[in-house]
Amino acid sequence: MAIHKLRGLEYLVAVVDQGGFNAAARHLGVSAPSVHRLVQALETELGMNLIDRSAQPLRPTPHAVTYVERARSLLVELRELDASLRDQVQAPRGTINVAAHGVVLQFVLADALPRFHVRFPDVRVEVFDAGSSRDLSKLGTDCLVQFGWPPEQDAILRTLAETRWLIVATPAYWARHGTPAHPSDLARCPCALFKTPFGEVMNRWSFERSGERHEVVVDGWLTSDNRAVLDAPVYDGQLAGRINDLTVHPGLADGRLQPVLLDWNGLNAPPLSLLVRRSLSRQPRMRAWVDFLVEIAAERTAGRLPTGLPPVKPATRPDWWRRRVAGSSRGSATAIGTR
Repeated sequence: MAIHKLRGLEYLVAVVDQGGFNAAARHLGVSAPSVHRLVQALETELGMNLIDRSAQPLRPTPHAVTYVERARSLLVELRELDASLRDQVQAPRGTINVAAHGVVLQFVLADALPRFHVRFPDVRVEVFDAGSSRDLSKLGTDCLVQFGWPPEQDAILRTLAETRWLIVATPAYWARHGTPAHPSDLARCPCALFKTPFGEVMNRWSFERSGERHEVVVDGWLTSDNRAVLDAPVYDGQLAGRINDLTVHPGLADGRLQPVLLDWNGLNAPPLSLLVRRSLSRQPRMRAWVDFLVEIAAERTAGRLPTGLPPVKPATRPDWWRRRVAGSSRGSATAIGTR
């Protein structure tokens, strides 16, 4: 395939993504006439229009939608092929594009990234907030780090750590509302409610102890999809919270938060998960990144608070997750074995 054809495909995808020729040129760092010329040459070669120029923003013509998506995949594969060749002859170097969800960015990656740079100074890391997306192909990144269960897709999945739900509040809060002796007692305690990016409000908290299961519906004056927003009134003593144990260390370490119901196991705690593009999994820079995340997760797991609790068992997916992803899988995910 001629170089100009590949460049034309690159320009075509940029026009679609950016919504116009001028915007695509600015994104690519080239002149607008160059973009026009190569896209028109591609259309002439194929004998059809690929861009609907009557639309604003510009979009592919109906018969070109699939062609553009295939071109996008081809360009990604070519970039990965180039990077793999460089990685084979060099120490880990190049760029890793990492998507992660807000809680992971705040509590897992922020403190760890400087250590990764010290260890692998020739690797650049570009980190993006994944928002509500769980699909690597839509994110366009090399990997995704999240708390939860990614939907099945053509990627390699590794569970970095299992987690435990902790019910926490300030000592003053428990003094006012009474320390719960049973999960049902939480029904009278104002709680911070997390809302997933897909609209589910996590107000049904399930527990298990010695084969006994109990579900309690909790309520409170604050619902949010933002962890920092929910944490503020918990630390202020206004609400109780259900918090992942790998993200609550500071509050437990200094005594600002007090966990309760430790003899009960909170069900459906989301694991810390890593998705990696299958084509990148053997490249030195990605292997270095995966090994580093495994190390970080092991450190966080070993430092869990409170100490002395039983080992964390793998959690089952909650019913709302099963309902949301039913019928939406696009492929299969394969576990990465420990090396």
